[in-house]
Amino acid sequence: MISAAIFSFLAGAVLAWAFRVWILVPLTLLALLFGFVVDIASDATVLDAFGHALLVGMAPQFGYAFGLITRSTLTGLRAPMRPKSPRSASVAVLYKKNAMKRPH
Repeated sequence: MISAAIFSFLAGAVLAWAFRVWILVPLTLLALLFGFVVDIASDATVLDAFGHALLVGMAPQFGYAFGLITRSTLTGLRAPMRPKSPRSASVAVLYKKNAMKRPH
């Protein structure tokens, strides 16, 4: 079940880059069902199967949150840095304005 939990965590992280939060509803339900059926098929008790299914079902949600945090961090790192000077105009623009004011 640990490998299924890891896979569903990674699936949730990948889906965070392309889909909205509503993708978690079918993914969580499928993961819950998969975890429960696999444990029942391997002769586990119902309580153990339910616990493992809950673990596998919650993993995509944690993965989705991790994917959102990763995406926002990478987007923030790619953002252009603010200029260090308080001037809002570049030197070229200021030079052009001064050149236009001079009489020829």
